[in-house]
Amino acid sequence: MKAELDENTLNYKLSSGTQGKLLMMIVIGIICAALSFFIMHDPARSSHMHHTAGWSTLLIGVFLTFSIAITGLFFTAISHITGSKWSITVRRIAESYSKYLWVGLVLLAPIIIWGVHDLYEWSHTDVVATDKLLKHKSGWLNMPFFPIRLIIIGLVWIFFGHLFYKNSVAQDSDKDVSHTKKNNKLAAIFLLIFAITFSVVAYDLLMSLTPHWFSTMWAVYIFAGAYQAGLSSFVVFIYHLKKNGYLGDAVNENHYHDIAKFMMSFCVFWAYVGFSQFMLIWYANLPEETFWFEMRLQGGWTWLTLAMPFIKFVLPFLLLINRPNKRNLDFLNKVAIWIIFVQFLELYWIVFPSNFEEFNVMGLILSFGVSIGMLGIFGFSILKGMEKAKLVPVGDPRLDECLHHHQ
Repeated sequence: MKAELDENTLNYKLSSGTQGKLLMMIVIGIICAALSFFIMHDPARSSHMHHTAGWSTLLIGVFLTFSIAITGLFFTAISHITGSKWSITVRRIAESYSKYLWVGLVLLAPIIIWGVHDLYEWSHTDVVATDKLLKHKSGWLNMPFFPIRLIIIGLVWIFFGHLFYKNSVAQDSDKDVSHTKKNNKLAAIFLLIFAITFSVVAYDLLMSLTPHWFSTMWAVYIFAGAYQAGLSSFVVFIYHLKKNGYLGDAVNENHYHDIAKFMMSFCVFWAYVGFSQFMLIWYANLPEETFWFEMRLQGGWTWLTLAMPFIKFVLPFLLLINRPNKRNLDFLNKVAIWIIFVQFLELYWIVFPSNFEEFNVMGLILSFGVSIGMLGIFGFSILKGMEKAKLVPVGDPRLDECLHHHQ
């Protein structure tokens, strides 16, 4: 069967019903954020750490959405630099993720400016003064260098996202192949910058929550989980668009299948990196390395630590190993939502034990609510961005090959 583009299915309009659902998510997030600052406010904690729980919930939600957004740029760059044809009709969705980056940076700014003293031990000068290791790391872990470099990285990502999107949309009207060549060159530059900057963000925002601990595999581990969630978010958006009558035959079960194969492969990759990191630390049995996992094997955190490999690797792997499942959009959407939920759980598992020895159900519930709100903001930003251009890069010179993908 020959696939054809139906122009009527490529002009997106955000419906009032969808806006209402997203607004409800955002309201839930605002309420939970407020509760996390006031209900979980702890005046008994040490100086400047009364609102640690509140800032922790925000960090989880912002990192969840910001990391998913940047994987959209990564997917775009990989598609360009490899000359990928199958992904052309889904690439505009990934390009649209750039519309959230500036929003994510605005949401991140208060955390890395005003929330630092509540979240990061290294920000306390009195602690650093008596700690040899933290004093050694103070050249990197210090204020104001911490927020300055993260804001610069965010601006660099926004810049590349803008260029990718601008060139792609311009090609819709003029059909000039030079835009593809420009994005191919941009992709090569961006991927090199991305490897460094994403590592810095992963180290700074998450690993430095426990500044005495270190792992050279950390950035790859965080990227594996983020990209797994990012691929899953593509499925959620495709499901929404198809359900509302958009995309037509431009995206079909062959595209679902290919995205699902990537989702499955990154389940395996996440497990591989995670196990390698854990195994090397366990085998070496050095106190300065093992304590990070010991913190998550006591105080009520044990169940989540033991469950993580099963809920983030085993279950998605088994659900996606079957070929018909990978080609069923309804089923794939449910798996995608599960993967995004488990990505939230993993971030909660990373962030909260760094400052709280005991597991707290209220902290989990409020963190989930805040992340729901952040996902609402993320979804609204992306869908509003989709209104500004065709849902498919209709000017791409390789579009016809994509439309006949596996046909």
